[in-house]
Amino acid sequence: MPHQGPCRGVYSSLAVLLLAAFCSCWVCCSAAGGEAGGAANRFDFGTLTLGSLKLLGDAHLKNGSIRLSPDLPVPNSGAGRALYAKPVRFRHPATRLPLSFSTFFSFTVTNLNPSSIGGGLAFLLASDDRSLGDAGGSLGLINGSAAALDDGTIVVAVEFDTQMDVEFNDINGNHVGVDLNSMVSTEVADLDAAGVDLKSGDLVNAWIEYDGGAQVLQVYVSYSTFRPADPVISFPVDLGRFVNDFMYVGFSGSTQGSTEVHSVEWWSFASAGLSATAAPPPPPATASNSPGPPPSALPPSISVSVAESPKNGSADSPPSASSCQNNGLCRQGPAAVAGVATGGAFFLAMCAGLVVWVFARRFRSVKKPDDLAAEVVRMPREFSYRELSTATRGFERSRVIGHGAFGTVYKGIVPETGAMVAVKRCINGGGDGGQGKAEFLSELSIIAGLRHRNLVRLQGWCHQKGEILLVYDYMP
Repeated sequence: MPHQGPCRGVYSSLAVLLLAAFCSCWVCCSAAGGEAGGAANRFDFGTLTLGSLKLLGDAHLKNGSIRLSPDLPVPNSGAGRALYAKPVRFRHPATRLPLSFSTFFSFTVTNLNPSSIGGGLAFLLASDDRSLGDAGGSLGLINGSAAALDDGTIVVAVEFDTQMDVEFNDINGNHVGVDLNSMVSTEVADLDAAGVDLKSGDLVNAWIEYDGGAQVLQVYVSYSTFRPADPVISFPVDLGRFVNDFMYVGFSGSTQGSTEVHSVEWWSFASAGLSATAAPPPPPATASNSPGPPPSALPPSISVSVAESPKNGSADSPPSASSCQNNGLCRQGPAAVAGVATGGAFFLAMCAGLVVWVFARRFRSVKKPDDLAAEVVRMPREFSYRELSTATRGFERSRVIGHGAFGTVYKGIVPETGAMVAVKRCINGGGDGGQGKAEFLSELSIIAGLRHRNLVRLQGWCHQKGEILLVYDYMP
């Protein structure tokens, strides 16, 4: 009897994987047909790319965060916007009813000169991705000295203001307000009462939730990553009167003769698809509320359903009716057809990829890397042992600047750049891959993702010659 054990195992695995791929494809196609209004999409800081953001004015990226104002040590007046590059549907094209949405973001307002304050930032919905308002008290939302928009553009914003502007009827220099096409807030809340100081430099977390059925906008603000039980603002408003079918979503900020730096450290956004308003709106008593972040030290990842804007016509124009009335898929709209076509192509590509993957995995030799680079995701750069030995003069005793629970810290100068660094030489780093390896992976995976003004940045690592070395910024 011919030997067929390995081949049978390979083909069995391949059959299971192909079946799973087919089921996934079927679910995707069904979802595409059910939405009948556009393809679903998800974004947050974990999935956003440079191409999915549009930066205007002084907005820029730095150390994995979005900066809305210039980083200048001298007082300045500037403005910037950061928008998600694709328009998001906020209103049903037929009923003009607003769609539900929620967003969570973490931000800081710091001052290079603590005595120089003024400006703020805002979460906004904008009718276009080109306009940028003035600096100063306008927060980059509107142009000119007028408090309200008069040029046809639409801006709905929740502002976090650090300057009291009398012309806009601000209550103080530490408040949150809802702006509906005007810098004079329709609803406002004093953040002093919530125990939050926007200018403290600490990380502030904000949740903004809108229930399209109940037509209520709620804003929560806290230092904690747990959403507070009570909102600082709970405001009944029909946003369908203030938005287009499609709007751009993002942030705006400005300085007012100050050195304030407005930085968005994390952002996730969720918007209901058309199916959410296809049925009559639910009563307020049963309206669903978006959950707050899970009990975690890191902010949550919230999905978003984004309806692609029509290829022809304005953002307010509903998609044209299909002529193929006898075809159920066509009656559901072009997006459903595109979803099925995309799903079919995805299925074929997945089949080919799975075939290659299964056979490559079956016949390739098992590789056990000596270094730990394959076990670590999103790590800083890897240094060679020679680089760090040279930087610390062979780990000379005179270069010791501290001792920790798991190793000794040396002062070093990187030969390649001349930069001063702190090199941590871990105790029992080589060993047999036990405690030293676990400590290395834990410290590297946690610290590499942290960004805080009181924490030194992890520049890289080395795992050679049986030792584990961590390289940090040097703080004199």
